[in-house]
Formats: sequence, C-alpha cells, structure tokens
Amino acid sequence: MARERKSVLTAVDARDMAYQLTRRVHAGGGYLGLLIRYSLDNAKLDARDRALVAELAYGVQRHRNKVDHVIAAFSNRPLKELNPEVLDILRLGIFQLLEMHVPPHAAVNESVELAKRHLGKGAGYVNAVMRCAAEGLEQVCWPGPDDLPAHLEVVHSHPRWLAEYLIKRFGAEEALQLCQANNLVPTLTLRVNPLRASREQLLEEIASRGWRGKPSGLLPESLVEVAIPYPTLMEWLEKGFCVVQDESSMVVSRVVDPREGEVVVDACAAPGGKATHLALLGGERCRVIAVDRNPKRLKAMRNVVDRLGLKNVEILAGDSAHLSEVVKSPADAVLLDAPCSGLGTLRRNPDLKWKRFPGDIANLAAVQSRLIRGCADAVRPGGVLVYSVCTFTLEETVGVVEGFLRERKDFAPESPESLLPERLAADLSPRGYLQILPHRHDMEGMFIARLRRKG
Repeated sequence: MARERKSVLTAVDARDMAYQLTRRVHAGGGYLGLLIRYSLDNAKLDARDRALVAELAYGVQRHRNKVDHVIAAFSNRPLKELNPEVLDILRLGIFQLLEMHVPPHAAVNESVELAKRHLGKGAGYVNAVMRCAAEGLEQVCWPGPDDLPAHLEVVHSHPRWLAEYLIKRFGAEEALQLCQANNLVPTLTLRVNPLRASREQLLEEIASRGWRGKPSGLLPESLVEVAIPYPTLMEWLEKGFCVVQDESSMVVSRVVDPREGEVVVDACAAPGGKATHLALLGGERCRVIAVDRNPKRLKAMRNVVDRLGLKNVEILAGDSAHLSEVVKSPADAVLLDAPCSGLGTLRRNPDLKWKRFPGDIANLAAVQSRLIRGCADAVRPGGVLVYSVCTFTLEETVGVVEGFLRERKDFAPESPESLLPERLAADLSPRGYLQILPHRHDMEGMFIARLRRKG
C-alpha cells in the first residue's frame, strides 16, 4: 500500500490554504468539493494537515451564519461593509474558537498572522475583533427554537429562505432535525467492485492495518464509516477495487433493477457512478449505455469504466432531452438522474446552501421536466423509466413526476418495494415514490420514482 508523504507545510500554511479556498468559493463562485480535491492532491500535506484544511474550509461553509453572528456581535461595523478578505479571515478564526475549541490565544495569533500575510493594514482590525470574541464568546445571545426560522438561520446556519421552506415542507420538528443532520461531518462510503476485490478482502485489509470501516447493513456492495489513509484510498480507486459513492445513489441503481440481456440507458450519466453500478448489477450480458453531453466528463467516465474492468458499458455523447435520437432503439430501462438543486447533499457540499436561491428551484424543475419528457420515448413499451434527484423540494420531485404523468398517460408509477431493503420500503409513499432524507436514513437526500410504460 502507498505510504503517506511527509508534510512540508506548517499549520499556518494549512490555514493559509483554507483561507484561499474560502476566498475562491466566496469571490469566484467555485465549488468547494472540486477546489479542495484539486488543491489537496497538488499539495504535499500529511494526513494531519489535510484534515485541518478540510475541517476549516468545510466548517466555515457549514456554520457560516453562526460564525457571522459572532463576528457581528464584536464588530463595530456591519458585516456588509467589511472588506471581504477581512471577513473571511475572521470567519476562519471565529470558527476555530466556536466549533474547534482552539485555545483563544492560538486562534487570535494565527488569524493575525494570516491577516498580515494577506491584508497588511487589516491585521489590526482582525486582532481587535478576535480578541473581543475570545473574551466575550460566552455572552453572545442566540435566537432560540421559539423563533424557529431565525434559530435555523443563525444557530444551524441555513439561509432564511431555506429554513422557511423546510418548516413548510416538513414541519417544525423535522425541519430542525434535517438542519442538524445537514451540519454533521459525513463519513466515507465505498461501493466495492467485485471484479477487482471482494468486500471481505477490503475489510480484512482495513482490520489488519487498524483502520476503520464496516460492512453496510443495508446493501451487500457497500462499506460504511470508512477511515483509511488518503494514499490508500487513492490506490484502491486507481486499481478499481471500489468507488466512492453514497448509499442513496446505490439505491437508485437497485430501483432500476437491470437484468441480463437487457439494454439499460443512463441519461446524464457522468461521472459514471450509477452507470458502472448498473453494469455490475445487470451482469456482463446487460448492455449499459451511458449518455452525457459534456466531453470532459465523458472522458473521465471512460477512465472510471476502464479502471473497474467493465466491458458492458457503452459511452455516447448526446443531449438527454432528445434521448431517443441518441440511443436510436428503445431500451428496457432508462435512468434519468437529473441535474438538481443538490439540497440533499449539504453534508458533503455545504457551500451549496449559499449558492442556491428560491428562483433556482422552479428553473431546475423546468429543466427536469424537459429531460424526463425527452427520455420517455427511449423506453420500450413495457419498459421502465426511473427518475431520481438528490434533493427533497416538492417542485423537483413529486411535482416533476406528477406533471409528466399527466401528460404521458402511457406511463404509471410502479412500487419498487420488492427491490428495496425493508427499512427503506417502509417509507414509500402511497404512489410508490421514495424520499431518502439525511436525518431519517443517515444518507444523502434522494428522491426516486419508478415508472412503467404501458404496452
């Protein structure tokens, strides 16, 4: 197995990287998951520094409103008037005080050093706010649960519009539970590739090295709560032993239920997690056609397919809004895992909270409706269309499916109960739809509908 590379950076350098990542998210609109993966892969960091960068960069996004509430309490200027660079240095410093419980003198000194390096004159202001916060943190007033929208907005760091949406969608108690679950640090889940390694082999390796990981009680191909050295994870991925995939995504492929001899199309397939899972579930005599319109993502998907040793995946470039023109002949099953708001993935992508706005939901629902209509004609009579999105908004889930069914009388919902683990089957709606939620199922949020075409 690969060995950890020795770090050549200090803790201050790790904080510097976290600051630069935070600036790129806030100023450049970058997605933290992609930025941090690229940055850490190109930096010579040991495991401790990698963990520090991730904890800081992700933590600021998870708890941004809570941190800003503290800054506002000790700043003599409104946050909107602060230099953005100053604000982000303060966010990193206050997060260390508030959530990481770093000793006050260390959090203050490291924040000042970071400010000196990047701001010059702003270091004095950072020093003043940090010292006041370090001394007065216990006196900060917080909105209580009696004002639930404000409580979710500040204490649990969700945008006000989203807090109000969750209360309306799920009720007060579940809205609180969901916001709490969204702010948990997720563990690593792996889907084992049986063509390269068995789950037992990987578990044996984990146990023999004193690492952490256990077999899922839900799906036989899954390892959950995995904690292994990063170089080992990269080695396992490169050798095709496994892929990183949340269990809710694995459930989607099981609802498709590919069989030997069938043709299965994965529309919007990149980066290929579900397509490769479908290929394994269906067996080598199941032909999986993976379609995506992005050439770069298609190339990355081809690399994944090759690493996993799959011979039954065909990759095509095309627009799934016109899927029947891409795949030519009708398929036994089509999976549309549509682009969506991603609000079910906030544990892994906390910066999405601050990138989404109310108008996005309706716009995305319109795109999803166009895609599901475009995929329908690629399903043979008697075949199956599965629609999934990693979110929970009514507009993007039930709204899209029911709108489609009103137009296409030749499709009807079909319950996937027999295809699901018992504890998920118990949560199916009367129409046979499944809504997976982080606080209920300890997985990423995912909506899944299985539709059968008549004939």
